[in-house]
Amino acid sequence: MTQNRYSRNIACIGAEGQQRLSAASVFVIGCGALGGQVAMLLAGAGVGHIGIADFDTIDISNLQRQLFFAEAEAGESKAGTIADKMRRLNSGIRVDEYCKMIRKEDARAILADYDFIIDATDNPATKYMTDEISALIGRPACIGGVAQWHGQVTTVSGRPDDGTLRFADIFPRPDADPTMLPCEVLGVMGAAASLIASVQAAEALKYITAQGEMLINRLFTIDLATMQCATHSF
Repeated sequence: MTQNRYSRNIACIGAEGQQRLSAASVFVIGCGALGGQVAMLLAGAGVGHIGIADFDTIDISNLQRQLFFAEAEAGESKAGTIADKMRRLNSGIRVDEYCKMIRKEDARAILADYDFIIDATDNPATKYMTDEISALIGRPACIGGVAQWHGQVTTVSGRPDDGTLRFADIFPRPDADPTMLPCEVLGVMGAAASLIASVQAAEALKYITAQGEMLINRLFTIDLATMQCATHSF
C-alpha cells in the first residue's frame, strides 16, 4: 500500500528518496496562503514528521487564496485545522501543531528538532528571526514571500561559516523589497501564492532527497502579471 501510495514520487526520486522523506522532519512557520499549502504538499509527499505553527484564526478574507480552508471553518485555528487535514490526508505521518506565534525565545528549542525549516510568513521580523535561528542551530531554511502577482524564494544553508549568504545579506533592511509588506497592505493573488508555496515545498524535498539544485546563494523571483521569472545568483 505504501509503495502504491508513493508510486509517482518513487518514479521521480527512487525508493531511497522516498525512504529519506519518511525519515525526515520539516517545520513550517505560518499556515496561511504559503504555509498551509506547503504543509499539505509535504504531508502528501510523505515527509514523516511535520511541525506547523500559526497564531491566527481563519477569516473569510483568507479563502480567496487559502483554498485548504472552508467557509464553515471561519474563526477556527489555522494551525489546528491544517493539522487535522494533514492527518486525514496521510495517516502515516506525524504532525505537531503549535497554535501560537513562534518567538525568538522559544524558536531555538522548537526548531532544533527538525531537519529543515520553511518560513511562510508575511512578517519581516519573523523572516529575520528564522534566518538567525537557522544559523544558530545549523538547520537550512527556505524563506518565501508573495505580494500582488509576484513572489520570491531563497534558501539559507544554516551554516554561517560555509561562505554562503544569509537572508539578511540579501535583504539587509526590512524595507529592502516591497514583497516584505503584509498582504493586507499590498494585496495578493492566490495563483502567485500557490506557485511560491510549491517552490518552497520543492526546496525541502530536494534537500531531504539530495536531488536537484537548491536556491542557496540564489533568489528566485516571478511576476505572473508579465510571466517574467529569474534566478538571481549572488
